Amino acid sequence: MPSAKVMSVEQEDSFELPSKIPLIKTTIPGEKSKKILAEQKELETSTVIYPKSFPIAIKRAQDSVIEDEDGNYFIDWVTGISVLNLGHSNLIRNAISTQLSKVWHTLEVPSETRVEFMKELRKSFPANMKNYKTMFGITGADACETAINLAHTVSGIRASTVAFEGAYHGVHGGVITATAGRAYKAPVFSGGMSIIRAPYPYEMWYDYDTSDTLGFLEKVVNDSEAGYEKPDSLIVEPIQGEGGYIVPPDGFLKALREFCDKNDVIMIIDEVQTGLGRTGKMWGFEWDSIKPDIVCISKSIGGGIPLSVVYYREDYDSKLPTPFHLGTYRGNALALAAGTAVLKEIPKYLDRVRSEGSDLQKRFERIGSPLIADVRGRGFMIGIELAENQKPVSKTKMLSMKHTMLSKGLMMHTCGHFGNVFRFMGALNIPSEYLRTGVGIFGESLGS
Repeated sequence: MPSAKVMSVEQEDSFELPSKIPLIKTTIPGEKSKKILAEQKELETSTVIYPKSFPIAIKRAQDSVIEDEDGNYFIDWVTGISVLNLGHSNLIRNAISTQLSKVWHTLEVPSETRVEFMKELRKSFPANMKNYKTMFGITGADACETAINLAHTVSGIRASTVAFEGAYHGVHGGVITATAGRAYKAPVFSGGMSIIRAPYPYEMWYDYDTSDTLGFLEKVVNDSEAGYEKPDSLIVEPIQGEGGYIVPPDGFLKALREFCDKNDVIMIIDEVQTGLGRTGKMWGFEWDSIKPDIVCISKSIGGGIPLSVVYYREDYDSKLPTPFHLGTYRGNALALAAGTAVLKEIPKYLDRVRSEGSDLQKRFERIGSPLIADVRGRGFMIGIELAENQKPVSKTKMLSMKHTMLSKGLMMHTCGHFGNVFRFMGALNIPSEYLRTGVGIFGESLGS
């Protein structure tokens, strides 16, 4: 019987980037993209959203460059919504290719690939979290929902969970109730989880600070007549993602940790978007030097292959029934091979992300556009909030500017309470020249 033959990345047609990036040869969208977009519209649900923001058909990608079907080359500042923290990398391609030659689906039966990933994951956390346990999932929403269910199982009661204004923890199943946005909930008819919504420090429009959050939380747990069910858990993003790249004051997570300790509340940190070096540290909670009870991880952990992880205290493990959180595709071997490569590679860029991220914020500030009301962020997680006549810039105008950037060769996305925040989430290894070029395109597009 002949041995199986797997094509390596090196055997494929090489992707030769042009000397000048970006390179725009056609109107956007070009004719080939128009054809494929039309076919997608006929075949796929009308509820897809990203083709509205980026009306192109993607042919291929390499590092921080995307080529469309019409031969246009774009700088990628979207990275699949912070899924590709190492870009469209040959490191990931090679890890997947090597694993593909072995096995690509194993259920939970162990393999060296599975164990190696979990060992690398442990290494990525602070020393006081080295004995935590790993539970696999597929998506960030999956991880967040599982974390809350885990907390309730550990506490032994079906209590409430504190989540925050502007929070985003996914849009399926029960966890939809932990996500704040009304638009996400409109078509969902799950009873969901019991959530207490707390203010998140956001000075731009609401002038919230840490004391406002703590004052509210103290009322929740100590005023039995206030009408709140006492929570057993709290879930929080170190920096809010979809809420607008909102950076809380220094010490905010530490204050929440102290509140949780005092009131026997399990602290869940959602690192789905902030984790894996995005903020300039491996994990966003490290900026406040805290020790969470449970950590939710997804997006970049699989290098673009669906994977999520709940990383939780070892003493919780004995309180979980068997089975707990079943799933056929949990811990897929291809994703774990990619994830091990990601975990080994990301630390090489942390110093660079902190220094160049700080410089990049200053570049955005120096644009000087009257539309820029605030520039904020950490590392390569930067939000630029736009306002006009003391009001958030409209979503219609934001989309128009996004299309202008695309026509000039830059892919950049939005977020925020009012959809008026442009967010930088380029790869941690993106060439510096693509940062300088991108800022120039961004500034030009604000004035269009």
